[in-house]
Amino acid sequence: MNRIKSKILVISALSILVTTACTMALAPTIEIESPTTEMETNTITEMKDTPTIIVEMNDVSPRDWFYRYVVAGLRFGVIRNENYEYMYFEPDRDVTVGEFISMLGRLHEYGHGVISMPNNGEFCERYLEWALEIGIVHEYKHWDLMPGDVITREQKAMIVWQYIELFDLLYYLQHEYPVTMTLFWDYSEMSYWAQGPIEVLRTCLLMHGRYMGYFKPHDSVNRAEALRIIIRIGSAIYDFIHPLVR
Repeated sequence: MNRIKSKILVISALSILVTTACTMALAPTIEIESPTTEMETNTITEMKDTPTIIVEMNDVSPRDWFYRYVVAGLRFGVIRNENYEYMYFEPDRDVTVGEFISMLGRLHEYGHGVISMPNNGEFCERYLEWALEIGIVHEYKHWDLMPGDVITREQKAMIVWQYIELFDLLYYLQHEYPVTMTLFWDYSEMSYWAQGPIEVLRTCLLMHGRYMGYFKPHDSVNRAEALRIIIRIGSAIYDFIHPLVR
């Protein structure tokens, strides 16, 4: 009797399995699209559409810390391969006020079109006129700047802050998490008109100390340092990459 019951149970189980298999075979096939497929496709497309930037400068190597800023600088039009004699970037050369304002002006042109002034001159003249006209720099103020003078770190901070404030760009540079960094030990050595801008740019990670927590406000700025802050601003505005990442 028990054997008969066991056989009945086995036959019933087999019947259920066969029915289930037939149902699955006859059911329509539903394809579920992977959620990453579209993302991966877009990423590949963007990579194909992005032009390859070729750095033709003899003193710039992919091993240099500033290499990515040079690549981005060429893309934004802040620097140009063909403008440098013997194809040198000269990363350690001091930057003048006129040169730094020209770099900032070229970044502005990337998003707003060519800057056209009534008396367009060669080199940095039109960028200087543009900076004076919109109020980035002032001819007769306490932090008056001469185009041919080597720019200092606190002057660089003031110019950058004036640009950010004039065009209401601080939103792009603020991080979603609070940034805590130690105050600069030489805060008292900064000019009073530079203390506020330096502090704001410090919390946005656009300004860093030279060493051991010292900012060195009166030190000069070399080309690699100047390009870094310009590109960090450009990346935040146009690529939505915060300076914390860049």
